Amino acid sequence: MSLALPRHADAAKVLAALPMGTRNYKPVLEALFTLHNHLHSAKPKGVADKTQVERERMLSHFFEELQQHTPYRQVDPRQLGNRHVQAVVQRWVQRGLSTATIHCYLSMLRTFGGWIGKPGLVRGVAYYLGTNAPQVRRCQVATYDHSWTAQGVTIAAKIEEVRLIAPEVALQLELCLRLGLRGKEARHFKPHGAVIERAQANPRDAQACPQAAQFVRVINGTKGGRARDVPLLHPEQFEVLRRVSQFVAERSCEYLGRPGYSAVQNRQNYYYVLRQAGITRAQLGVVAHGLRHEYANNAFEQESGQASPVRGGLAPPLDNAQVRSRVSVHLGHCRPWALSYYCGSVRSPRKTATVQSAEATPAAVSATTVQNPDTTPSMAPSLTNDAKVPVPSGPVPP
Repeated sequence: MSLALPRHADAAKVLAALPMGTRNYKPVLEALFTLHNHLHSAKPKGVADKTQVERERMLSHFFEELQQHTPYRQVDPRQLGNRHVQAVVQRWVQRGLSTATIHCYLSMLRTFGGWIGKPGLVRGVAYYLGTNAPQVRRCQVATYDHSWTAQGVTIAAKIEEVRLIAPEVALQLELCLRLGLRGKEARHFKPHGAVIERAQANPRDAQACPQAAQFVRVINGTKGGRARDVPLLHPEQFEVLRRVSQFVAERSCEYLGRPGYSAVQNRQNYYYVLRQAGITRAQLGVVAHGLRHEYANNAFEQESGQASPVRGGLAPPLDNAQVRSRVSVHLGHCRPWALSYYCGSVRSPRKTATVQSAEATPAAVSATTVQNPDTTPSMAPSLTNDAKVPVPSGPVPP
């Protein structure tokens, strides 16, 4: 999406040379990308390449849509106003964009507002669409169990089927199941030196699992490049790490992906193999990320001694906040309520009523969603559990 300014050009000088209100918005946008896109919106740190690409793509499309499909055809990005945002948000609704996508796009525009010196420019969805619009509230709580066993998939048999197509992808799926890795983390996993002793582990990760003597360090492919140490508590975890190490050594490669191929090619191959094995929502009703849900719900149950809300748990455990915090850390989330994405939540009627009344105001809604945690089962799930559970309707967590 880069609009390719000359490499020697100083972006600040380019902006100074272009008068405010210029009709040629593309050089302005590119200069702003050069100056700000590599920075986090709120913290003094950088952001991942993926985030930069997504920002560029979304903002470029935003101004293109503004110019071509609204009355505002000559808007300098530095003069962006709420009337422009309002016009494009209405277009998004007409195009049928999902609630999550609209919230995500507004978040990127909010970041852009900071770049142009207007940090409070972009408001919440309710401001643009009204408090009763269905797009106002973004659900971030799982309403059903997305794990494979809950959908009647026999995990062991399906992974063996994948192994016949691509053994490296089968091992990647096992890492997702046993260690709760994301697909990208599994594809980039480097087993050499990954197992560490407790004394070497990140203090926060070690504190979240006091019974673990060893951990596996996950660095490559993580969100924001944030390393985490996953506790090793079960023989199945050590066994899959042994086989991954052996597989990688036999191919004289450092990581679990296909050697000689780029990260993009490995990602394409990963999803191609999954489609070949029927691991799609359209075919089996599951995706690879469901194995991370499997790990999360099992870990919750192991930590709390009871089932997660999406698996029938009717009341939160007494130490609910501590359980959620520990399992969230295992998954690489720093916020305990993030576990609601995987395990759901149990709410009292009074609390639910309070949440609903708070959402009636734009100020309450613009913060995106109310999260309310509660949740998860044994970190080492049974690979032969094929009990069939009907799939209720509900939103798909991230």
